[in-house]
Amino acid sequence: MTEKYDLKALKAALLKSDDHVIETQIFGTKAFIRRLKAAELQENEDGMKAAIDSGDINKAAQLNVQLLLSCLMTPDGKRIPAGALPSVDDLLAAHDNPTLVEAIGAVKRHAVGSLEEAEKN
Repeated sequence: MTEKYDLKALKAALLKSDDHVIETQIFGTKAFIRRLKAAELQENEDGMKAAIDSGDINKAAQLNVQLLLSCLMTPDGKRIPAGALPSVDDLLAAHDNPTLVEAIGAVKRHAVGSLEEAEKN
């Protein structure tokens, strides 16, 4: 191989992130959500486990709703400012558990790449 291999370019490519935004339905309306980064999903799962292990179900619910809110995007792929969204407590007060679980499930399925497959079928 006579070409010089650019390790800096490789590193830059490996660390380049893509939000992978899709359109989906949550809370009965069209929404755009981004794919969670692996570290975000792991942090949420660790926080959920700690909250459940300590018996703090309210904290577990808050973590999941915060995760959901953090994934909402504009149609052109920009993050929505937190001030333009309801608070975690407002969302918890507005919806029943099955509705929240369905919306959070959509975010988590998209995080692992299975939401698009589920919506195709």
